[in-house]
Amino acid sequence: MSDKPEIGKISNANGIAGQHSYSVPVTYPGEDTNVVQFVGNTAGGPIVMITGTGAQTFVTDPERFGEFSPEWVRRFYESA
Repeated sequence: MSDKPEIGKISNANGIAGQHSYSVPVTYPGEDTNVVQFVGNTAGGPIVMITGTGAQTFVTDPERFGEFSPEWVRRFYESA
C-alpha cells in the first residue's frame, strides 16, 4: 500500500500583482479529503501552502519542483 496521497483536479485562480494560486483536493490513505491551496507569484519568490484548517506553511526551496504550475503541484506531492 502506498503512503502517497491521491490528488484530484487542480484548479487555478489569479490574484493581483502576479499572484496566483492552485487548489487541489488531497486524500492520504485512511484520511478524509482536504483541499490544499498553494499561493505564489509569477515573478518567483516564496510559495505558501494553505491547508483546509487554514494552517500556512512556506514551501522550502520551491524551485526544486520547477515553474509554479499544476505540474509543480503534482511534483510536490510525488516527492513526499
